[in-house]
Formats: sequence, structure tokens, C-alpha cells
Amino acid sequence: MKRLSTLVVFFFDLKCKYNRPIYDMKKTLFIFTLLALVGCKETKEKEVIPEVKPSTEEVVTATEEEKPALTIYGKEENIILDILIPRYYDKDFHQEEFNKVNDKWLAFEEKKGLFQVIKADYAISEEMNECTESEQLGIFSTGPVEPIFFLGPNAMIKKGAKTALNIKEQPLWPDAPQEYLFNGKQYILRAEGEQVDSYDYTDDSGKTKKYKKFKDYKLYLTVNGEAEQVILDIPSFNDTFVQLLFVGDLDGDGNLDFVFDASPEYEIQSVEVYLSKGAQHFIYLAGAISVDFSC
Repeated sequence: MKRLSTLVVFFFDLKCKYNRPIYDMKKTLFIFTLLALVGCKETKEKEVIPEVKPSTEEVVTATEEEKPALTIYGKEENIILDILIPRYYDKDFHQEEFNKVNDKWLAFEEKKGLFQVIKADYAISEEMNECTESEQLGIFSTGPVEPIFFLGPNAMIKKGAKTALNIKEQPLWPDAPQEYLFNGKQYILRAEGEQVDSYDYTDDSGKTKKYKKFKDYKLYLTVNGEAEQVILDIPSFNDTFVQLLFVGDLDGDGNLDFVFDASPEYEIQSVEVYLSKGAQHFIYLAGAISVDFSC
């Protein structure tokens, strides 16, 4: 625009100076118009075109939908069973349990993969423990098979054959859940704990196996994925680990019951019986026995 103003002044000065006729003025105006167009064109060419930046697409990473946390039920306990395992007991600590034993007692046994509850044929013996120099009482079967446990008469467990499932794997290591399907329901046993040590050992059959030592062990049961219930809570182990002794219907209500060897020490034997009939949630501790035979 500054250049155009300069041109206008220039031609006006010419007219005034040389006093040109009108037809000369027409030529002058024509030339002026051409110059004005050229000036406008140059001005447009010099306009700054705003920089167009490429659009940046927002990248949304798809994440898996988080599953809602399962409800955790606490351990349920209602001791209604008197049980004894076939072995010797320190008389000073277990005399009361032996006082309950009579000819109405039953035996839960496994024979060639078949589980049944029968009338107990047993014998009670007494002898001196040479290691502790204390008296001990023992209960053992007089038949060819030692039972998993003896039990007093009760309304929950009747005599007869019991439906049982094949146990998946022993022992119940953390990070190795076991699934059992029974009467249209899915049961999952899941363990967790902190591994603190491991070593190889040879079992009774001569096979080399790896022992894993855990602390803060917990075993959970889930039924149909609804919730988890705490079954076992064992702070530590010493050359032992949790074993399943029975998975099946022991109380006859159509739901799974469980029997565990939950021994925390190699010189302590603990057996726990969990029933489903009458449970507030899934199962409850209905009977337990623990024997310390350390020297």
C-alpha cells in the first residue's frame, strides 16, 4: 500500500507540472490502474500463510476390563466330630479323647480306591514312650486296613460307601490351583504363600522330588466363582506340607467335603475334616486331631 500511495503522488505531480490534456490523463489513469493491480498482486503474494501442523490423533490403549474382586469369607468352625487317627498319643494330653471311645465308634477307611464308613474294630494299647519316658495310649484297627480316622457316633456321618473324586495332585502347592466338578458345581482349591527355601529329597518309593518350603500359607475354596473362603492358615512348615486325604461327599448332602493332612511339623500329625452340610458359606471345620510325637 505504501508503494501505491507513492505512485499516486507521482502522477499527480506530473499532471500539475506539465499540465497534460484530458486524453493524456486517461492514459495516465490506465497506467495507474495496471500498476495498482500489480501492487495488489505482490501484496497478496507476500501474505503470510499460517503454518498447518499435522493433526495428532489421540491414541487410546485398550485395557482389559478389571474383574471385580471376589468376596473373602473367613474360616468357619463348628467342632461336632470326635476323631482319632491310628497311632500312639501322649497319655497326659489325650486321655480325655480316649475316654470317649466305645463300641459305637465308626471308622472312615479307604480300600482300593473305595471310601466307606463302617463300624470300628479297634484295640487300645498302652505302653511307655522310651524317648520321652512317659506313658502313651494307642488306638489301631484289628482288621487288615488302618482307617483314615476313627470317629464317634454322630448325626452327620452315616455308615456306608461314600462318593469320592480322584485327587488331582499332591501336595497343595501355591500357584497350582486344583479344580473339582461335582453335581454341577465347580470347586477350586487355591493356595498362596511365600516360598523361603527348596531342596530335593527321595520319597518312600525312591523317587527324587523337590520340596518347597513356604511361610504364611493360606488355602482358599471357591464354589462356582462366587467368593473365596479361607480353609487353612498355616504360618510355617518344617519338612511337611498340606495333603488331601479325601475329596467327596462325606455327609451325604450332595456337596463336596474335604479331609486334609495339615501337619505343620514332621513331628506333629494333624488331620482336619471339613463338612458342607449346615455350613454358613461353603464348608466348615467339623473335626480335628493333632498329635505331637516329638522326643
